[in-house]
Amino acid sequence: MIKIFLYELRRILTNKFFVGLFIVTCIYSWQTLSGDIITGVANTAPFSAWSYGLYLGKTAPLLVITLLFFVTFLYSRKEKQVQSITSTTSFSPARYCLLRCAAMAVGYLLLSVAVIGISFFFYDWVFQFSDFGNLLLPILLILLPTFVFFLGLGMAAGRIFPPILYGIMLLVLIFGQIALPPVADLFGIQFYQSYPLTLPLGADGEPAFSVPASFWIGKILYLAAGGLLMFAALFKKKRTY
Repeated sequence: MIKIFLYELRRILTNKFFVGLFIVTCIYSWQTLSGDIITGVANTAPFSAWSYGLYLGKTAPLLVITLLFFVTFLYSRKEKQVQSITSTTSFSPARYCLLRCAAMAVGYLLLSVAVIGISFFFYDWVFQFSDFGNLLLPILLILLPTFVFFLGLGMAAGRIFPPILYGIMLLVLIFGQIALPPVADLFGIQFYQSYPLTLPLGADGEPAFSVPASFWIGKILYLAAGGLLMFAALFKKKRTY
């Protein structure tokens, strides 16, 4: 199993689409930090959890698009040829798919680490800020639900009609620009820009970081929906066309 996992991971990390998107995401991350984030969001410091949440929200669509590209590999013509071989072995298709999901998770994690690492370097270099523990909650609130939901959605959609994955990629870019209530704001872009303005200022002159129940509920619903879609994609019989 470890050999199969390492093989799948190598296929992902050496793919030209991943390399290209990795470079684009790193450049966009730096531009976002030096443009939108350097002045802070909603009258908060650029290194506040509010500003950092906006930074992650703006970079998350590129992470999702990269993840969906990983999912397209599952349903490519080359993959169908591989499946015709693996189906003759004792290794179950569900277990093989789980290994590929694990490889995609590592790829997503590496790209996320790059996005986070760039921000930490930027904060230390520009502001001499290194109290990164306060930024952990925005990281979990954005990156984890986003990964689970779009992996499940991509796998479920890919089993039904693979080309729809490219349509989802386009919708991801639009999704981040739409004003949504906190319960539906997966990337949190609108939330991190508007919600701090409704809170009282603290002793440091900016609102303390707090997340309303509706935002938590939304993240839990996205996690649950992604998990259910992933389960359906793994264990429901595939439709044929």
